[in-house]
Amino acid sequence: MSTRASANPEAPSARDRLLCEAMTLFAERGFGAVTTREICGAAGVNPGAIHYHFGDKDGLYREVLRLPVLALQQQLEGFDDPRLSLHESIRRFLQPFLFDDGACSAQLFFREMQAPSAIFMDAVARDVGPIFDRFARLLARHAGLAEPTAAIHQLAMGLQAMAHDYTVTRPMLDAFHPELLANDPLLEQTCHRLADWGCALVKYESQRHKNP
Repeated sequence: MSTRASANPEAPSARDRLLCEAMTLFAERGFGAVTTREICGAAGVNPGAIHYHFGDKDGLYREVLRLPVLALQQQLEGFDDPRLSLHESIRRFLQPFLFDDGACSAQLFFREMQAPSAIFMDAVARDVGPIFDRFARLLARHAGLAEPTAAIHQLAMGLQAMAHDYTVTRPMLDAFHPELLANDPLLEQTCHRLADWGCALVKYESQRHKNP
């Protein structure tokens, strides 16, 4: 690290630079195609820095994957508060999945969903799975069920998938029907509509449970 960078209290640390450069490189080319030497070179640190801060390349990748999950957890804070209506809870849960800020993390997660690595699947099971379980329990509670059924779990995943699909396929949707989202650039109206559909589907599952 240069003397100038060390003297600047706002300069990113070597650890932060490693995370930033690793995120960019992994998103562009995938975990297997990037070497630790490349990452260290891009971050301007010595080749042993990854071992010092993360143990190995796998440890670095786990931390790279963990950061956007932590951000998601913060965005979803309180979505299942019992004081909220079902509609508001669904809207709060789906909103983060509708917004793509162009960050490398979104590109990285999309790459992993196409060809998931063992590290990614472990991170998803540990950090993301519990979030979806909370969402399923919320839907079950409003459907009058003590515990989520398989159908409720599928509904939870289906609602998130619909929201996420707007982000992933937005260019295609704009090409097919540019007028659909012309007045909804941040997809706030779309999120409200998805919450409407979610409420209707929860009501359907409730009625189906009462009258199989």
